[in-house]
Amino acid sequence: MTKQCIHTMLSVLGLLAVLACQQDVEPTQPVGVQPEDDAATPVAARINDRAITFDELDDYIREELFLRATSQREPAKLYEVRSQAILRLLDKQIVEEAANAANLSPEEYLTQQIEAAGGISEEEISAYYEENQSRMGGASLEDIKERIESYLVAQRSQVLVADLREKAGALVLLDRPRIEVEAIGPAKGPDDAAVTIVEFSDFECPYCQRVVPTIAQILEKYPNQVRIVFRHLPLGRIHDRAQPAAEAAVCAGNQEKFWDYHDVLFDNNRALSDEDLERYAADMGLEMEAFKQCVSERESQQVVDVDAAAAGTLGLTGTPAFFVNGIPLTGAQPLEKFAAIIDEELARQASDTSAPTG
Repeated sequence: MTKQCIHTMLSVLGLLAVLACQQDVEPTQPVGVQPEDDAATPVAARINDRAITFDELDDYIREELFLRATSQREPAKLYEVRSQAILRLLDKQIVEEAANAANLSPEEYLTQQIEAAGGISEEEISAYYEENQSRMGGASLEDIKERIESYLVAQRSQVLVADLREKAGALVLLDRPRIEVEAIGPAKGPDDAAVTIVEFSDFECPYCQRVVPTIAQILEKYPNQVRIVFRHLPLGRIHDRAQPAAEAAVCAGNQEKFWDYHDVLFDNNRALSDEDLERYAADMGLEMEAFKQCVSERESQQVVDVDAAAAGTLGLTGTPAFFVNGIPLTGAQPLEKFAAIIDEELARQASDTSAPTG
């Protein structure tokens, strides 16, 4: 097996992840900076009679990178970073333990295990090339053979480590952060759904428009398990037509046409003038006198403002923002992101139901 394959394998598994271990090698002493009396503590800078060591600098960098990666410890982002890091750390320690028991380094252990399983054969490499030739950019098998082998080694390594993780009974105990959010407003899905998704959205927001098909996919995938609740967060500082559109949507909702109007607004969210809002209502057959009065007298302003105030209390500054059973999820996320949380929630509730009582 080539050294490149081994390095790729370790990279994919995250065995040398920054969050999982500290660098053992001292940084090189820069030119022009004199070391302290203790040569083991090189100095990165001086201010008056104070020395700033490389250890201090590295600690500062780590903290800065951590805060940046977690959006200043924002709970949902912090959970995401921690959940990814804990898996890397688990895999690193599991492989190290297995390697120590065999008197090998992690690299040697994984290489030995792959070779014991027959290694990566020429037939596997050729088969992968044939199946994916259209994605190879015209490269010949000889040109790309080593890269294919590296990829297949990484895949085999993931399977090996997953097997070790299962045998070790590894258990991740991180809990997703939850925030109490009132689920009031227009809704789709059963009232007794196991999972409620509260969405804060802005009709002029392009990212909110982008996630509309995803919401439809969620309801199709989980017709009896998920309920969607829509709440308003018009970002007036950047979307001057978001507030009027939100108020008009509430007026349409007064005539049981909120979701129809919602869809039209997102389909046409570059055309939200007063005339446009009125035309959309007329096209869908709303009683126009009532609609015009609702809009002109701003009868629905309070509903929109209550939603926006609730969003402010939750610390929301952008749209779309979602709370899946209170678990925050921000931005125009793909179906897979929602499904991961929904499936966890359904499994958790099933586990709670099946647990013995008394």
